[in-house]
Amino acid sequence: MNDYRYDPDTWSPILAGLVAGAVGAVAASLISLPLTSPDENVANTASITFLALVIGAVSGLLWRRLRASRNALRTYRIGVTLALFGALTALAITNLFVGDNVYTYTVPVAFVVFLSVGLLTPAFDTLAIPRWIGWAGVAAAVIVGISGLFA
Repeated sequence: MNDYRYDPDTWSPILAGLVAGAVGAVAASLISLPLTSPDENVANTASITFLALVIGAVSGLLWRRLRASRNALRTYRIGVTLALFGALTALAITNLFVGDNVYTYTVPVAFVVFLSVGLLTPAFDTLAIPRWIGWAGVAAAVIVGISGLFA
């Protein structure tokens, strides 16, 4: 059974994913501030924001591909969960070779980003509000990410 109906007034899935990534970026950036970064030049709020927006865009592409299919929401959430476990595995391997708090810094950040993207992308896809509000949210996340460099 499929409940999807095209509505030209709603946000595109990619915008929905970007905004979901922006929400995750702001939350993850705030969570990362008290944590000890393994390398301030690489692991900082700007890189968190960039990666969260990329993950959001990819999740929007995935949701666009799946949303009209049977069991779309379940399949989408399984895909996001598998991506999270893949990211955690890659971080664990990185921690073996690099060490220096990589895992303790990145795991909370990864959970927040993937959780927000997994839950919010399908929800934001149904919003029938002006698109500029979504783009303003993405811009706000970028500002928070960059300003965190100076905190």
